[in-house]
Parts: sequence; structure tokens; C-alpha cells
Amino acid sequence: MRIAVLMGGISSEREISLMSGGAILQGLLNLGYDAFKIDLVEENYLTALMENEYDLAYIALHGEFGEDGRVQAVLDILKKPYTGSGVTASAVSMDKILTKIIADDFGIKTPMKYTNIDKIKKYPIVIKPSKEGSSVGLYICQNLEEAKKSVEKLSGIDLVIEEFVAGEELTAGILNGEKLGVVKIIPNSGTYDFESKYTVGKTTYEVPAIIEENYYEEAMEIASKIHEILNLRGMSRSDFILSEDGLYFLEVNTSPGMTTTSLLPKLGKLKGYNFEMILKKMLLDVTKI
Repeated sequence: MRIAVLMGGISSEREISLMSGGAILQGLLNLGYDAFKIDLVEENYLTALMENEYDLAYIALHGEFGEDGRVQAVLDILKKPYTGSGVTASAVSMDKILTKIIADDFGIKTPMKYTNIDKIKKYPIVIKPSKEGSSVGLYICQNLEEAKKSVEKLSGIDLVIEEFVAGEELTAGILNGEKLGVVKIIPNSGTYDFESKYTVGKTTYEVPAIIEENYYEEAMEIASKIHEILNLRGMSRSDFILSEDGLYFLEVNTSPGMTTTSLLPKLGKLKGYNFEMILKKMLLDVTKI
């Protein structure tokens, strides 16, 4: 079986995807698979998928044109199996607004949302793109003036505008339907931004999270429920804030980072899975071998 590892892409998360893809490719080679990389750029986004010879695509893309159903749709047309979630599940999960509407409908607590800055009732608030990851374009605004500046900087982009919920940052992982556990994220800067996520030493990870057992179990249950109701496949990672008044669901990631600082591999270790074992399970979910 020849495996193409799709990486790079044209989203703001290109560099992270290259790191994830590089680690995945090396892991597959370590397992003895016939694997190679396809670095997707604007010029080859379709031709590379059509002209290369491969039996299965391992998707290591993050953000738009990789995690949002578009690459998945092309692979479906080409009749190429691939890791991770399908077209609709990927598209819906990538849209933070749609995901939270669905979560709300299933009784999952999420931060209060605003349709525009004129409707904001209290500060601070969070403004971020609805279809980006890795905390790209995230602003925490303390007043209307800061909110207006943030909206201007993100002009032309669909935005999430919601209350800022203070508390402990948690993430819970699912792999092929199995609950992996919960990690607490403690950024040195106080904000889990792009630099904190991808710079070694900038963030402390508590694995497993030392929190009250009922909240630990609740986080895993919600992550599992989100995975199920959105019809996700392979791995997913749900992010939460644990505040004084309970647990808030923030978003789900259907193509989590697989770098040296990434959270999904840390969660896998709670079940005794090393990096290569996670990759093997992702492939088995596709091939059913």
C-alpha cells in the first residue's frame, strides 16, 4: 500500500501542517509503509492529487482547503480513501459558528455569542475567525474600541464574537471513538496563542489534567458526544474552558496537530499509544485491515 501524506496547503497554518506532515511521514516510514509526501501549494492543489500514484491519502493539512472538506471532496471524486473525517463532517466542524449551534442544540454549554459588536453586553470578549485554527487571528478585547480595531483587522472574514470565559484551558481527545483523556494547558504568557502552542517551553501541559473527577469525566463525555453527533472519523480534539460556573465547550479539531508540542500525541500516551501506534490506528480505521 502506497501512502501519500498530504501536507502544506495554502492556509495560514501551512508551516504547522508541514511540521505535522513531516512527523507523520517519518512515523509511517518507521512502521515500514511505502509513504511519500505531497506538498500542496496553490499551483498543484488538484494536479498533485490527480497525477501521483497512491492507494491512500494521509491528511496532515490544517485550516482552510485541508480541514474543511474541500480536499476530502476531491479525494472522494478520485475514489481515493483518506484518513480522518468526511466532507460534510469536516466542513461543519471547521465552522466554529455552526459547530456551536449544533452543540447548543444538544444541550452542551458554550460561551455567549454575539452577531456583531453592537450587541455586546459586557467585556472582555473574544473575536476570532470562524474557520481558522492554531489561534490565528484571535483577539481578546477589553472594550468597544479594541473590538472595532479587531473587526477591522479581520475584515472580510466570517467572525466568532463571544464572551471571554476565564478559567482553566482543557482539551480532550478521541481516537476511533475511544476516549483518550484530558490535558490541562497552562501557557506561561497566560494566553494560549500561536506562539504558546508551537514554541517548546512556552506552555506547561498537565497530563492528565488534575481537576475534579466529575469535570474530567464530563469533558471526555462531551468530546465523545461531539465526535458522534458530527459524524467524525479517526481523531478529534475538543477544547474547553473550565470556569467557576462549569465547563464550556469551545471548538473541535478534526485534523489536530501532530508536532512535537501537539496535544493529541500527549493524549494518546495516556492510553499507552506512542506516535506510531496512533498512526497505525488511523490507517486501520480507513482500511479496516
